[in-house]
Amino acid sequence: SRELWTILLGRSALREPAQIAAELNKHWQRLLEGLSYYKPPSTTSAEKIKADKDVAVPLKELGLRVSKFLGLDEEQSVQLLQCYLQEDYRGTRDSLKVHSSHLCSIYFAFLLNTSSC
Repeated sequence: SRELWTILLGRSALREPAQIAAELNKHWQRLLEGLSYYKPPSTTSAEKIKADKDVAVPLKELGLRVSKFLGLDEEQSVQLLQCYLQEDYRGTRDSLKVHSSHLCSIYFAFLLNTSSC
């Protein structure tokens, strides 16, 4: 999560050791594994995303493109994309549609910087 990243950078608003410990414990596996936490694409994962009624169609489509571009699991790609859009994306919905190709390279940089999202 973004909060985890800010904790690791020492810029978190959390000051209570118990709060920081809870956030670190919540994500300890991701921290331990680093980028190896992310899985390669799979047809099972892609089918789950396509069937998921809670994910908007444009997000599914962009998530699948990102997965293909980065060679990552489709479900994880959609989760990371959602995180990026909520935390870091500063454009509008319309600019997202227009610049979705460029978004993949920006998203890759985001992934490298916040692999614990």
